[in-house]
Amino acid sequence: MQKKTKHKPFNELVKQIEAYGLKERLAKLVHKEQEKRPFRHLPKQFSKGILIGNIAIVPKKHSGTRYVYVIADMMEAKVLNDDINLKQTAILVAHYLADGKNVPDNILDQDAKHASQLFDIQSAKRMIKEAQKNKDEQMEDVYWDRLDVANRLADECKARIQHIFSDTFGA
Repeated sequence: MQKKTKHKPFNELVKQIEAYGLKERLAKLVHKEQEKRPFRHLPKQFSKGILIGNIAIVPKKHSGTRYVYVIADMMEAKVLNDDINLKQTAILVAHYLADGKNVPDNILDQDAKHASQLFDIQSAKRMIKEAQKNKDEQMEDVYWDRLDVANRLADECKARIQHIFSDTFGA
């Protein structure tokens, strides 16, 4: 008496799929369906981030209540960028990478400038407190001016990134 194997029905199914040419037909249908979508890689939310194609965007605690975003290739299991400051920048970068395109330098430059301004904001706030502690009104005014400039420049960088984001996605 011959022993039945567990894989026999599976093997038969594979043979039938090949015999009827279903594998190729399904591949064509999937390809056709992907071409109909406005973006080839639609974002999918997962527990700690967003998955766009094979590219993951994961928030990482940076300092205080501030987060930065890590961009990783899930298929290659490697981090592609680990210090993006704005979510819009992270989504733009992930879409370019998921589509196999180079990320425009201006996007990452604006994000880095935004981060620099955030640093200047924190620094100005710290110096304002120091000037108040020393009861130095003149220095306090200087640092209030620096804080205003840093806030304005950070807002301008963020607005530029938002403009690129809106132009890219029609939002």
